[in-house]
Amino acid sequence: MKAYHYLLPILSFSLFLNSCKTLQIDKPKETYLPSSIAPSLSELPMTVELDVKKLEASVNHKLVGTLYEGSNIGGQDLTVKVIKVQNFTFTVKNNVVEYKVPLKVWAKFGWKVEKLGFSVGDTYEVNGAIALTFKTVISIDKNWKLVAKTASSGYEWIETPKVSVLGVTVPVKPIADLALSKSDKLIAEQIDKTLAEGVDTKKYALQAWMQIQKPIQVNAEHNAWVRITPQDVLMFPLTSVGNKLNISFALNGQVESFVGAKPSENTAVALPPFKTVNRIPDQFNLNIGADVTFEEISKVAKNQLVNKTFKDGNKTITVTDLEVFGSAGKPIFAIDVKGSLKGRIYFTGNLVYNAEKMQVEVTNPEFEINTSNALVKSASWLLHGTILKSLSPYLSYSLKDNMDKMKSDINQMMSNFSITDGVALQGKINDIKLINLSLVPGALRISANLKGNVSLKVENLNL
Repeated sequence: MKAYHYLLPILSFSLFLNSCKTLQIDKPKETYLPSSIAPSLSELPMTVELDVKKLEASVNHKLVGTLYEGSNIGGQDLTVKVIKVQNFTFTVKNNVVEYKVPLKVWAKFGWKVEKLGFSVGDTYEVNGAIALTFKTVISIDKNWKLVAKTASSGYEWIETPKVSVLGVTVPVKPIADLALSKSDKLIAEQIDKTLAEGVDTKKYALQAWMQIQKPIQVNAEHNAWVRITPQDVLMFPLTSVGNKLNISFALNGQVESFVGAKPSENTAVALPPFKTVNRIPDQFNLNIGADVTFEEISKVAKNQLVNKTFKDGNKTITVTDLEVFGSAGKPIFAIDVKGSLKGRIYFTGNLVYNAEKMQVEVTNPEFEINTSNALVKSASWLLHGTILKSLSPYLSYSLKDNMDKMKSDINQMMSNFSITDGVALQGKINDIKLINLSLVPGALRISANLKGNVSLKVENLNL
């Protein structure tokens, strides 16, 4: 009996050691499959915004004082001056600019009248006031040159010049009309010249075309870059909003995004002739990637799992630590446990995105092959899968904050991103949608599709 009492503690300790196995399992090799973010085709609208009030001020500055002065008009003893007395006022409707030009007309002429056998003659001066109206139709030709065609659309005498000599009314108005026709042409030519010289459409198109081909950093935190390779230029009908005339076109091309080092510049593509289309440009379309580090994912998982105990019958394990990495395109979860089993075990699963919850989840969990082989010999009860299935839900990771931040950062960048002097990228991302998950060294890469309204604004034209 005494011998039995001595053996009982030894047997109990031996059973305890056998029930709490310590495993030494080789770590799976950390490897990654090539990861790429699919390029997308998109239209990047560009608007050259012409302030009609600036055009109005420019024309008024260049057309001052006497606009026309001529003598011996029509072979007669007639001198006429056409003088600007007030500033022009412009209104715009799409590609048509209309304006009224108030003018003063001064005429000096010699006139002779034969009456009752007497010849009466003298030199007379008369004044009148007139309002000319013009229309300018604006278009862009195939050489990217802005073409302005201004024509008179009539006039109205506010004060008709006239004079009466010995009861005979001298027909001054037809003579003054002849002089005004020359003023019409002069004013129209000056306006067309001001527009053509002040709005160098090709310059802005070429500037945007070349600048947009350079890689643009859209997120400094994730070191995310966008590279655009334009293919075509689409020209849209000219429109107006208030006093703004919008000359709109779009760069149509391939948009690529990169995470990490700044991508190299492609060989520059030459500016092609534009294609005229009669439709509103589509939303900007971009596939972009952002990385969530394994460290960040592990931190969230630790907060949910460390010190949690899981049971399978009379067996238990408690999680003490956790690490995440990748192997052959799949996540590997390395978990340190104590309890009925002590050591580090490795399992894997499929990463899926739950759109409703906006989170990444692990489905179909299974032990990594080395762990599985070790458990067959020492802890086959774990292979039942009960604990693994109970543990997996704690490994979910919410992407809502990441995607909201991605959207917010890009919107902040696009609120007024300067491409070059006088050319700014403006817009807003309206929709963001996850399209793919992949593992890259040190991180889970989120590939998302962004849609929104984006345009290039060209301002401060030197008219």
